[in-house]
Amino acid sequence: MNKIFGSGEFLKKLFVIAIPIGLQSVVNIFVNLIDTVMVGRLGDIALSSVNISGQFPYLYMTVAMGLSNAGLIIAAQAWGNERPDKVKDVIAHCLRLCMIVNIVFFLLAFILPKQIISIYTDNDSIIESASVYLRILSVCFLFQSFPQALVTLLRSVGVNRLGFTTSLFACFANVFFNWVFIFGNLGAPALGVTGAAVGTVLARVAELIVIIVFMIRQKYIAFSLRDLARRLDPSMQADFTKLAVPSVLSEVTGNLNVSAAAMITGRVSEYYIAANTIVHNIWTVSSLFMFGIATGANVMIGHEIGASNMERTREYAKYMIRISVVIGIIGAVLTQLIAPVITSFFNVSPQTLETAEHLKYAASVAVFFLAMQIVLTKGILRGGGQAAAVTRVDLLSCWLVNIPVGFVVALVLRLDPFWIYLSLRLDYIIKTVWGLWRINRTDWILRLNVD
Repeated sequence: MNKIFGSGEFLKKLFVIAIPIGLQSVVNIFVNLIDTVMVGRLGDIALSSVNISGQFPYLYMTVAMGLSNAGLIIAAQAWGNERPDKVKDVIAHCLRLCMIVNIVFFLLAFILPKQIISIYTDNDSIIESASVYLRILSVCFLFQSFPQALVTLLRSVGVNRLGFTTSLFACFANVFFNWVFIFGNLGAPALGVTGAAVGTVLARVAELIVIIVFMIRQKYIAFSLRDLARRLDPSMQADFTKLAVPSVLSEVTGNLNVSAAAMITGRVSEYYIAANTIVHNIWTVSSLFMFGIATGANVMIGHEIGASNMERTREYAKYMIRISVVIGIIGAVLTQLIAPVITSFFNVSPQTLETAEHLKYAASVAVFFLAMQIVLTKGILRGGGQAAAVTRVDLLSCWLVNIPVGFVVALVLRLDPFWIYLSLRLDYIIKTVWGLWRINRTDWILRLNVD
């Protein structure tokens, strides 16, 4: 077992990081499923409206995630090199950048909601409903990136359960507020799709309160408001920029891939949009621990590089590749097993259910390669300082393969939903093959300026 998946100590380190992230995903999935079922009871248009309007907030979060991931790489190496002061510098820098992102996205979503929604669909009913949802949701953009950034960065110092705690609180708050405002319970008006947006805003406020309380009471690195004035030294600033630019581009490219797919599938039929929403919940359940394993790989690789343990870094990478294969197989099988259960919760048209049946088989194939490529690229290689190389592959596979092939398959050839779904995820296969090749080379490990 040690030679295949690593020692007990290695697995313990990996899963101490991965399991809380997986549990956080469980909470998010459970609540998102309830959230989607609540909105789904309002009909196909309401379900499609919430799905479409979620594309722009996802873009906002991916920009913030790109900044946080760049900070995590540096912070992990700094912590491995026993420099907590450098970790505090990175946190302060990331939070200031997140503030700029917050303001920009809030103004766009509040002022131009219809124009934004029109990018993703040409259905007038969906545009009208979704634009109201997005304008209310724009309030979240003023602060939502802060909890995400702090949760991500603090993983570098061993704070692994915070994301689970904040998500548990915020997600159940979201269910409660949705129940109140979507259906008009406890004396509140029944607001439908608008109520879903109000519930989300209130839940995000609750999440921010939890993270503020934690930061005041935590003693890991004693970060306070005064530390927001801390600055990166020139060498770290240069490293951050080299990592942040490609990390943001990589995350945004992934989002644009999803958004471009939404633009394509949004013109296939309203049934495909609703079916894709259902299958997304199935896919998310099946990928529970994939992102946790990738984050664990990122942090552990960073710690070893920071401590100048290069041979152990390469050894860890081999173990993580094998683990990703197992996780991918489990995800593919699980997709088929849980699909009938999750689909049964939705009150949608027969056409939507039929389309979802086709999509679940494609999702099983996609989820296997998702596990492989997410651990290889976002975990091992990004943790090794190869953010720029990962971004180049993201860009090329997205714009030279996914989008043109998906457009032809969906809107020109009008093939079966199975092929539409797979064609829009061909990058998973490409990045898996490239990631394996890149790690087998010996020059992928880069130590940053964290001394």
